[in-house]
Amino acid sequence: MKRILCGALVSLACMNAGAASLGIWGDTWDVREQNLISVLKNNLQEHFGAETQEQVADEMRQRVEESAMRPPPVEGLVTSRKTQTRLYDPAFVVNRDIADQNGVVFARKGQRVSPFDVIPVFDETLYFIDADDQRQITWMQQQRPATTSSRIILVNGNIRDSAMSLGSRVYFDQNGTLTAKFGIRQVPAEVKQAPGKPLFAITEYGLPDR
Repeated sequence: MKRILCGALVSLACMNAGAASLGIWGDTWDVREQNLISVLKNNLQEHFGAETQEQVADEMRQRVEESAMRPPPVEGLVTSRKTQTRLYDPAFVVNRDIADQNGVVFARKGQRVSPFDVIPVFDETLYFIDADDQRQITWMQQQRPATTSSRIILVNGNIRDSAMSLGSRVYFDQNGTLTAKFGIRQVPAEVKQAPGKPLFAITEYGLPDR
């Protein structure tokens, strides 16, 4: 059993702390009251019992994989019956001179710059969906983007299951970075370049009631 516990402890130490939640096994104690290693050994022994080291490793690996396939959902997003479209200007004012790797300044402090200055045509459509909502899976299956490429970005749901359902590679908006950047508050949503303009067109689609 000692070998099993040691192996499990090594596995725990090697895991990324943000990759999975393994739960709380048994009671908890103030660290001053018990040696931390003893607490971990007791909790592991209580949880895994007579399982072999291979079984312990497989179970822990499965927990990590499940967590990786379902990251924490993006908070604060809703659905609605109303469809709305707005324009988003990604331009910003730089607060200092910006130079390339050769020291050549390409943006001066106070200058207004835009990604469209570098890439005039953004030939891609971004879709944001909650994959746990079957209405949104069905909606996504009906989309036919006019751009050369498209990308499906989840705000909630299982990455592997949704990829299989949609027959396409999917991504996840970790920590809600993109939805916050585009100001998305309702899903499903579509982001693409406004025709002939250095702007993004953001459409948040309405859905029928569940």
